[in-house]
Amino acid sequence: MTVIDLRSHRYELLVAVLDALPELVFVLDRAGTYIEVLGAQDTGHSHDASSLAGRSIEEVLPAETAADFLARIAEALDRRQMVEFDYELDRKDVEGIPAEPGVPDRMFFEGRVVPLPEVDGRDDLVVWMAFNVTASRIALRELERHREELERLVRTDSLTGLLNHRSFFEEVNHELEWTRRTRDPAALILLDLDRFKRVNDAHGHAVGDAVLQALAELLRHRRRATDVVGRIGGEEFALVIRGADAARGQQLAERLRSDLEQLAVPTGAGDVRITASFGVSEILPGDDSPQQVYQRTDRAMYTAKRMGRNRVAVNLED
Repeated sequence: MTVIDLRSHRYELLVAVLDALPELVFVLDRAGTYIEVLGAQDTGHSHDASSLAGRSIEEVLPAETAADFLARIAEALDRRQMVEFDYELDRKDVEGIPAEPGVPDRMFFEGRVVPLPEVDGRDDLVVWMAFNVTASRIALRELERHREELERLVRTDSLTGLLNHRSFFEEVNHELEWTRRTRDPAALILLDLDRFKRVNDAHGHAVGDAVLQALAELLRHRRRATDVVGRIGGEEFALVIRGADAARGQQLAERLRSDLEQLAVPTGAGDVRITASFGVSEILPGDDSPQQVYQRTDRAMYTAKRMGRNRVAVNLED
């Protein structure tokens, strides 16, 4: 076929080219009528949308989605320039689209809506190119999921799921900076399980781990949304209580002490009960570092140990 022949069959050639594209191409008018449905002949890559031809967006799509799509078409026509946006559709939400083996129902697209020059006296037509980016979006979501999981593993204690030592003290530092800026009170609570070595020696490390996990769950259950909880040592745990002065921190620590005293961890040889010694100190605007706050609170905790364990002690040093 010569060049002249190709030109004489220009419409058929363009349709053939568009149909050969792996992506869906629609010609629509301002009212959202599908004038032409082209491309995506490979059903392994996309769903068959040929049944949309002659129908309107409002007929085949949910009302909210249809209104959004019509607004995109109007924007392209009114501004006489391409409109780009991302969207996702579920096959089941588009009337008349059959399922295809190996093609997911929910798909992600990058849309390009381009106003066409006047055609046969009509200036209300657009070409809508739907680039299927499902595979890349799924891959990005999976990558983000792995990134979040890696961050969680780096920040948390593997046994209890609480913040680990480093991450917890990063939060103490944030709280110290907040206290310096706002002068709002905050308290640090430390607790160390009493005679925990006896639990491991008598029942084994598996039971000891179960006790630590039960304590972690108790702390998670009792904390407020603004509180921070961490496991900062073998059997040492800590909480940052925003908005609490030393007196309020003492009240909360006493409540935790009482709850822990009543906690029973079941084992094959009967329930295991445990207590803890608590230290409380206020985070002060004049503190130089999280370590200074920790040391002050740690002294209170060891005061509780010396006083007989299973009690709360407060350090009011400034």
